[in-house]
Amino acid sequence: MSSWDSSKGSIEALHRYWSSCAGGLAPQRSDIDPADIKPLLPFLYIVAYERDPFRVRYILTGTEVDRWNGFNLTGRYVDEFLGNDTNNANRILLDAYTRVFETAAPVFCTYSWPTRAGYTLEVRVGMFPLRVGEQVQQCLAIEDYSGFTRAMADDSIPFEDVAARRPDASES
Repeated sequence: MSSWDSSKGSIEALHRYWSSCAGGLAPQRSDIDPADIKPLLPFLYIVAYERDPFRVRYILTGTEVDRWNGFNLTGRYVDEFLGNDTNNANRILLDAYTRVFETAAPVFCTYSWPTRAGYTLEVRVGMFPLRVGEQVQQCLAIEDYSGFTRAMADDSIPFEDVAARRPDASES
């Protein structure tokens, strides 16, 4: 079975690029040139950190990210999805985004995602802090979907469908 490797090596490639922008420290958002990472753009997220209260908001998502999720996340907050997330993927992502914010260092994680056929996909994620001025205010993230075939990826259940299938308290 051949691997869907459109994003293979994407985390490593983005890490190398991010590191080259400021010598391994969090670069300025303005240092990131989309033309330099064009093959990675479909798999990228950019989030903004909000303070008081702390929240993480999606400000840009790539086309493969939108296809994977079943809708565009732009303008939504990670914590909006916690209540319906039976797989804890969004908790893993929120915790990782928080670590990026607190440490100003890259964070790598993996989350599990269900398919209609009943198996689970393991999605690798890399997150890289971006400064605006002197503070980390954004994060550039990428998901690597290369560990499974394209057919398996197409069989993944969009988040809105996963949330809709969650039984409420009256059904338990």
